[in-house]
Amino acid sequence: MDKKVEILLFEDNPGDANLIEEMLEEFADFPYKLKNVETLNEGLNLLKEHPFDVILSDLRLPDSDGVDTFLEIYGINSRVPIIILTGMNDERIGIDAVKSGAQDYLVKGQVDGRLLNRSIRYSIERKKAEDKIQGLANIVESSDDAIMTESLDGVITSWNRGAERIYGYSSEEILGKHISVLAPPLLVEETKELVERIKRGERIRHYETSRLRKDGIIINVSITLSPVLNDFKKLTAISIIARDITKRKRAEEELQRSEERYRIVTGHTGQLIYDHDLKTDKINWAGNIEEVTGYSPREFQEFSFEAWTGYIHPGDREFVLEEKCKIRKKGGNYEGEFRFRKKDGTYFHAEDSEVCLTDETGLPYRVLGVLKDVTEKKLAVEKLKKSEERTHSYLQNFRGIGVLLDGNFVPIFLHGAIEELTGYTKEDFLSGKIRWHEIVEPEDRSELQEKAQKMKNTPNMTVKHEYRIRKKDGEVRWIHGIAQNISEPGNKELYQGLLYDITDRKMAEESLNKMEKIRKKEIHHRIKNNLQVISSLLDLQAEYFDDERVKQAFRESQNRVISMALIHEELYESGETGTLNFAAYMQKLLEHIFRCYDTGDSEFHLLLEIKEKTFFDMDTAVPLGIIVNELVSNSLKHAFPDRDEGVVKIKLYREENGGYRSNIVDNNGVENTKEENKNTDFVMTISDNGVGLPESINLEQTETLGLQLVSILVDQLEGELELKRNCGTEFIIKIAIKETQ
Repeated sequence: MDKKVEILLFEDNPGDANLIEEMLEEFADFPYKLKNVETLNEGLNLLKEHPFDVILSDLRLPDSDGVDTFLEIYGINSRVPIIILTGMNDERIGIDAVKSGAQDYLVKGQVDGRLLNRSIRYSIERKKAEDKIQGLANIVESSDDAIMTESLDGVITSWNRGAERIYGYSSEEILGKHISVLAPPLLVEETKELVERIKRGERIRHYETSRLRKDGIIINVSITLSPVLNDFKKLTAISIIARDITKRKRAEEELQRSEERYRIVTGHTGQLIYDHDLKTDKINWAGNIEEVTGYSPREFQEFSFEAWTGYIHPGDREFVLEEKCKIRKKGGNYEGEFRFRKKDGTYFHAEDSEVCLTDETGLPYRVLGVLKDVTEKKLAVEKLKKSEERTHSYLQNFRGIGVLLDGNFVPIFLHGAIEELTGYTKEDFLSGKIRWHEIVEPEDRSELQEKAQKMKNTPNMTVKHEYRIRKKDGEVRWIHGIAQNISEPGNKELYQGLLYDITDRKMAEESLNKMEKIRKKEIHHRIKNNLQVISSLLDLQAEYFDDERVKQAFRESQNRVISMALIHEELYESGETGTLNFAAYMQKLLEHIFRCYDTGDSEFHLLLEIKEKTFFDMDTAVPLGIIVNELVSNSLKHAFPDRDEGVVKIKLYREENGGYRSNIVDNNGVENTKEENKNTDFVMTISDNGVGLPESINLEQTETLGLQLVSILVDQLEGELELKRNCGTEFIIKIAIKETQ
């Protein structure tokens, strides 16, 4: 910077002002002039009278405080770069000021001369670049072309009215968004490549491509990309000028389509157009002759009428010749189908339409006609006929019900084992004597009607549903129904569906489920018995040791086994196979622990606060039970030395995140409903009012087996463990659990 930089400093602290002046004297590598003011009003008046190149401002002045100080200065002249000076406690305010338009902020006590020098230079140069870009944007604001600027990382920084008209976005909607929002999905990489070419120093002019409007319409544009350089000839941004050439492109395409229409009609639709001069017997052909017949156009043009009809299949030839000769003698029209032999000897099915023109005397002189290859159509008709035959055979043997319904879900067509499935006749339903929903079990009707209404509101939607009906004789049967909305816009509503009897399958599933529950219940019973055997073995083994510490270790292991055995006992007695009422289990577990640590005549109390019906699965209940066993046992063993009373408290509560029910429609439009549960955040606290844990115990590096086990199990549950020693001991365990009921 060769020009002397005029600097205005807002600072009421003489020490801070002198420090800024000293840093500038030592480190500024540009000529400058510094003016210091101590109040906001003094500085604002000075700004009205004298231009400055940069402003340094403290936010706490005698007559102003906080970000409002910056806003007042910025409101006087937003074109002057402003650098905020903040205390360490005001750094948040400095950030807010930058968001509002300040160029930078510096923290007092952390800034040095080099940083101050660099910040001033950076702020001035960046402001110049911004002003230059803004100036260019103002010049072209009224242009009909889209003129915009993007940063080097692809963010749109300016947007004129022409761009708003062409792309449909207002400046408020588009500024700050990535340039890729304007690119169709297939051209995102092309957009990146254009930017890279500019960065490599290339110039791109009148590049034709496609862009995406806000309304989703793809338009054709011609774009010119130019680099935006700062005073040091360094690339800072990219300017883009885009012209909408959609109308021109459409005109070109329409012209091309017009030129090719004749060729497309005759060539790509399997049609040949012919003009037969009856006086010369010369036939002129047009179209893709070689593709349809196998003959070259030159060969085909040389065929006379007699030669040409000689290629008609012998089985069709006599009738065709008779009809064609009639109109060539009397005039009129002819339409017919026949088989025509190709050059390779195979035949194709031809659809022939011709008109015979007559002169003023009524004599035929010219025949104009179209010959079309309808082989695929004929094959399709044959396939359709076979398909209809197969469908008819299928319906004859179909054991379900096929149904077609009107807009009120009244059947207008029924086919299949209607009476066998319902006990009612087809006429009962078609006449309205009995409605289908009347035979649906009452508790299943609402969900069936709900799905029917969704299908009614969604064209082409297909739904599947299983429900029960009651036959005429009172027997209940399970039905699997598939229905689809086949209504078309502007036409009457129609629905089609199939109904199957799945009672046998449902009964089999129910039997399997009962067997599975019995099997799992028996497994829980056996596991419980085996765990109790292990507990008894531990108890017997402990009797062989005199060392009290060894006996205690066996007792603790025995309690851990019992905590798991109680879970299987609870599952067995409750009849559940995989979910556990944790409240009932906790009550049994704590009663067992208190029995093991006989407190005699001492007044020790247990407080248990847990919702009566809290259900967990095995993977959660087992580790939680062991955790409770370890921590409550620790309290009873160590928390109340030389005391005859105490309180141990266990509390389990939750913070609901809630669940939701989702209706999912697959790629075929079939709706499936399923339940989804979000995790529930549970907090368990285990506390006592005893002497508390020693300060030397560290949960992360504990040497005791019990606390090590607690830490491992909390990690297994992906939870958090916290220890408080305020009044006694309190363990806080936070875990996220998906409840099962």
